[in-house]
Parts: sequence; structure tokens; C-alpha cells
Amino acid sequence: MIKAIDFFCGAGGLTRGLLNVGISVLAGVDNDERLRETYTQNNKPCRFINSDINDVQIHELRKELEIEDSDLTLYAACTPCQPFSTLNKLKGKDNRKVLLLDFAKIVEECTPDFILVENVPGLNNAYGKEIYKEFLSVLRNCGFSKEAADLLDAKHFGVPQTRKRFILVTSRHGSTSLPIPQTDVSTNPKTTDPVATVRTCIEKYPAIDDGEASEAYPNHVARKLQPHHKRIVSAIPKDGGSRQDVTDTSILLKCHQKNPTAHKDVFGRMAWDGPSPTLTGRCTDVYCGRFTHPAQDRGISLREAAALQTFGDDYEFFGPSFLFLSSQIGNAVPVKLAEQLGQSIIDSC
Repeated sequence: MIKAIDFFCGAGGLTRGLLNVGISVLAGVDNDERLRETYTQNNKPCRFINSDINDVQIHELRKELEIEDSDLTLYAACTPCQPFSTLNKLKGKDNRKVLLLDFAKIVEECTPDFILVENVPGLNNAYGKEIYKEFLSVLRNCGFSKEAADLLDAKHFGVPQTRKRFILVTSRHGSTSLPIPQTDVSTNPKTTDPVATVRTCIEKYPAIDDGEASEAYPNHVARKLQPHHKRIVSAIPKDGGSRQDVTDTSILLKCHQKNPTAHKDVFGRMAWDGPSPTLTGRCTDVYCGRFTHPAQDRGISLREAAALQTFGDDYEFFGPSFLFLSSQIGNAVPVKLAEQLGQSIIDSC
């Protein structure tokens, strides 16, 4: 059995997926103590280690987790994606970029058998290119001779969401490979699996108004809208409608009246029969993207967002604010994608 430590674990999407395929994740490490309850309640008996990556004493942690030198081990790292995003207003100067190299120091100090890294496409180009080259150099020095790395879109792996991410998996014991897309006919002509859709994912949840909650499912609550936001949302055509479809432009925000094409997906509705757009930490806010429910006049609920990230309905999120809960969900690794990444590592043993 592979024993794993999930660094930058967040709310536990990657951990949950790895556990589901039989990888023994012993602990998640994150510097945000507020994540503890979400992580531990949903991933028992995994431990939550509240620590900055630079404070991790890896030899002591492995001893504490009873990881023997003879055990097959996996270190996973989903460092914050914002530093490498082309949307980052800091234009590559975000100090969090070096977190990947901080993780590399842990790899150097006590090298595992397998490594899994997930991040936005900008990690291996754009703002992350030099960091990535340095990271690969560390891997080579630690005995990882070849990695499998590419951009994967979660919608090709059973996730009802267009979500492109850069994935790297590597082993010190031979070659590794990335999972084969299930629904991308161009790379897998024999596929018969349809792309998961918003409808198949969230249509089952009870109708609620903005600001309301349903007790039928944990976290099925939608954010309360300001009255002028509610007017705009109500005017957006159902099932994929956009702000550009609103005939009475006087109800739109002043900035959108002046520049109708600016941030064109803001206030847009998801379409029932396609994947959702990429969820972000603000995925329940109608004014932050195409995050309006396909039919109801509100943003998607926390539960619906979690379902689009393929968390099970029993995976409950905890935290001090609605925004914090939303960020936990939107920033997570989709569980079904994590499952297939974990299986690809198991298959390489």
C-alpha cells in the first residue's frame, strides 16, 4: 500500500480522491487552521497538520505518522494556483510562487517514491516557467529521471466542469503515465462515456431562493443577493443566458453599461446540458463569473458547487463565513480527477 502526505491539502479534494482508490493518506498539511474541521470530518482517520511548509520537519513528521523507510510513499502538492495564473494582477511577482520550491526542499530532505503536483497551466509556462525548471532540476537530483506531465481538462475525467490543470506525476521506480481521458474522442476514440453535465449533477437539489437553505442536503444554501443584483439575474434568460441578452440595459451595473463586453461572463447562467465553467473561490457569487443557476434566480449553492467539484453529498464543509466555504470548494481538486490520478500512480507500481 502507498502511504501519502497531502501538502497544501486545503479542504481535502485530492485526499478524498486518493483515499477512494486505496492510497493511505495519513495526513494533510496546510497553514490555514480554519480548514481543520472540514478536512478531518470528511477524511477520517487522516490527520490535519496545521503548519507552514517551511516549518515542516519531514523526518519527524514521517516518524510521527509511522512511515517506515521501506514503505512506498507519495508526496502530493497542490500549491496555491494564483501565483501562476494569467489572471493574477501581480503579473508574476506573487511571493507564493516559491512555495513549489519550498516543497522541493522537503523532497530533497527525505525523498518519497512518488510525487504528484497539480496547478494551473501557467506553472510550466508564463509566470511559472523558471520555477518549474528549477523544480525539475531538484527532481532529477533526487532520482526522478522522467515525469509524466501535461494539461488535463477535468471534464474528460467524469467532472461536470471545464477545468484545465497542469498535472505532473513521477516515480523513482520506473515510468509513470497520466490517466487516459474518458470523454475526449481525439485521444481515446473508443470512448462511449458522455461528458458529465450541470443537469446530471445538480438538477436533483431542491429549489431554494437566494439567501435560503434546504435541510435536505448539507451546505445547500445560496448567497443572498443585493436587490439590484437580483433584478439583473432575473432578467438573464434561463439555461445559459448572458448579460448581453438583457434588453433593458438600464438595470445593468454602470461599468457594464459603459463597457458591455467587459468580463462578459459576469451574471451569466450555467447551461443545463454542458459542463460548468471553471469554479473559483468566488464560485457562488453571480458577479464573479458564469455562476448563476441555470433556472433559478440565484447563484449556485455551496452544495451545488461541491457537486460540480464531484464531492459526495455527505462531504460537509465548515468555516466562519460563506465566502470561506465557497473558497474551500472552488479551490479544491475535483475528487473524480484525483481518483484517476491516484489510480495512475497505483498502476505504475
